[in-house]
Amino acid sequence: MVFKQAIQDRKFLEDHATRNPIAPLFRQIFAATGPIITSAAGGMTVGFSAILLPQLQKPDSPIQIDSEQSSWIASMAPLLMTAGCLVDGLLMERFDRKVTQLVLNVTFAAGFCLLSMASSYELILAGRFMTGFASGLVGQLTSVYIAETSDPKYRGILSAGFSFAVSFGVLISHLFGTFLHWKIAALCCSFFMVVSYVFVVFRPESPPRLISKGRSSEAEEAFSWLRGDDTEAIKEFNDMVSEYSIGDSLKTKPTFLQNLSKPEFYRPLTILLIFFFVSQFAGVHIVSFYSVSIIHSILGSNMNEYLAMIIVDIVRVIASLIPCVLLKVTRRRPLAMWSGCGTTISLAGLSIFLHFRIPQQLTWISLVFLLSYIVFINIGLFPLPWCMAGETFPQVTREIGSAMTTSFNFLSFFVVIKTGPLLFDSVGTDGAFMIYGGISLVGTLVLYAILPETKDRTLQEIEDAFKLRWRTIEGDDASGQQVEA
Repeated sequence: MVFKQAIQDRKFLEDHATRNPIAPLFRQIFAATGPIITSAAGGMTVGFSAILLPQLQKPDSPIQIDSEQSSWIASMAPLLMTAGCLVDGLLMERFDRKVTQLVLNVTFAAGFCLLSMASSYELILAGRFMTGFASGLVGQLTSVYIAETSDPKYRGILSAGFSFAVSFGVLISHLFGTFLHWKIAALCCSFFMVVSYVFVVFRPESPPRLISKGRSSEAEEAFSWLRGDDTEAIKEFNDMVSEYSIGDSLKTKPTFLQNLSKPEFYRPLTILLIFFFVSQFAGVHIVSFYSVSIIHSILGSNMNEYLAMIIVDIVRVIASLIPCVLLKVTRRRPLAMWSGCGTTISLAGLSIFLHFRIPQQLTWISLVFLLSYIVFINIGLFPLPWCMAGETFPQVTREIGSAMTTSFNFLSFFVVIKTGPLLFDSVGTDGAFMIYGGISLVGTLVLYAILPETKDRTLQEIEDAFKLRWRTIEGDDASGQQVEA
């Protein structure tokens, strides 16, 4: 199939890449903006319990809850995220990415609106149910769509926008909850979905998705608008079309189970399951969910815990911006190693200082370790598996592969959040952080042995690499690309 010139009778296609090389980048940013804004709602869901629970636990709260109910309010969202991931895979397979994204936005808005009107514990759980379910949809859909629509040179930066949006969402929900009643805060969170909805309506569908459904002319138009018509873009599009043409020409197509048994599926599946496990059990979200109580145990009465929570959130947002820059110039594997080592050292230091109960005038050291932990885990261990979830699976199993890995991520998320209070009560805050640090250490060593390098590779090149062997050699060729063993 010959790559066609972008359609001229549509105004937004007139600015060709041959005349303005920057235009495709702006178009890819525009296409990614809707999913990224929606991802912020996932962060709001994560951070909402930290401002909801303290308000509900006040003596004058009209809705009174006990410790068990508090635990369920905090953990209801991550529990439903697991189910959301599985449903998301089915929705992306049955419908287009665009339709799934629009349904997701409506679900988020409805969940936050229900929270804003909740007058009982049961209605709060229902609101958390809906927003948690929607949060399960957002990560997989965002990572897959961005991977399928962005240039390999910019894919890492745009994919890292997901982790930045989640961190920004946590900060926004905490700011709302610090200055507003939790019902007003929930209503404010719903407004973000209106903005996201507008961006999604005017973006193109994913070209690989269109090709897989036989809508070739629409795929050409969408790819031309997103990527322009330079030599690299033309080659990537033709390679993508050729792969589907070869598959369609086969007399006997592989069955679903045969596709799942191929190395290009089970190898990235294994790697990402381990990566997500390390990310969650290193405690990436534990501080977000129990910010006030954790900071109070670290600082005591030396500092207002709500002010400290906002400081932590701002540091998290800034840290989430770092991989947006680093992923352009740094490979995935070194970034994962730096993040894992820094996370381990920070957790160990924080645990040691808490264990020996240093004098109050030195508690700032514990805060420094906490902030360094937030920085290190958010520059690699948290964003990288999400980036790779959308780029490592072949098109034919991308929906089920990303669904399985992200649902496992949220199942781990639920386990960590649900067991967090029990762990803090049984071994103390210092012991809990030491356990998370131990998991980070072991996980980093395992990732060093199995993590592949995917920077600046097209989706087809990544798929072909997994067909050949588990991971690539640690070495660069003359162009700076990693070479295959």
